[in-house]
Amino acid sequence: MPWVLGGCGCLTLIALIAGFLVFMAYRAKQKVTEFKNDFRSTLKSLDSTSQAFINPRSVNQDDGWRVYVNEKDSLPRPLQEKFIAFRFMYPKTFKVQPQSDVNFVKVEKYAGAGEDNTAENFAVGSAWFDPPTLQNTALYDKLLDTLGKQIGRTFHNYTELKRTDVTVDGVTSRAVLFQADFNDAAKTMIYGKTIVVHPPGKKNGVAILILGTSLSRDIKSAEDLGVKGDTAEIFHSFSFL
Repeated sequence: MPWVLGGCGCLTLIALIAGFLVFMAYRAKQKVTEFKNDFRSTLKSLDSTSQAFINPRSVNQDDGWRVYVNEKDSLPRPLQEKFIAFRFMYPKTFKVQPQSDVNFVKVEKYAGAGEDNTAENFAVGSAWFDPPTLQNTALYDKLLDTLGKQIGRTFHNYTELKRTDVTVDGVTSRAVLFQADFNDAAKTMIYGKTIVVHPPGKKNGVAILILGTSLSRDIKSAEDLGVKGDTAEIFHSFSFL
């Protein structure tokens, strides 16, 4: 009789072990399935992001972001000769401005519901480097001097604040911080950051102009440009192709 009871106990134990192994096998299979689903979702997300960079029309219009890709054929002839491929992302709260013969692209965010007042602005224009193999601070500063004179004729009380080195898509570049005003009764301030970028070995580069005004919630000084606000996200997403 004890042997029989012992045998039943062994059978019960074996049944429990078998049940546990079946349960663990099911959970392992479930985990594998979950991993595969997560992995597929991740790959799909990465693929969507890659497609968004390559084809702006592939971006989901509900995700809050757009992708701008500089395409030679869509530019006016004067800019086609200065073409350089690049891309960046920008929020849907920014509006692409009408094409000009000066900038490759300009996106702008307005203060309030109307389009009368600028809060933040991000523009990319052309820059010519000759010889293309030369990259140094003196060359950058010479270009910034020229750009400063042009901008100074546009903005009231233009004042250069300082110059500093910055990195754009891994390329060491040069920037000038400045401020100005709209010469209005409200004394609305303009804060600016001009960056000249020379990709190694290329004659064509870019001049990036980031602007913010005292109407912006995030930009309170020129030091904030490229660091705070939506234009900071745009700037950090900029890359050459």
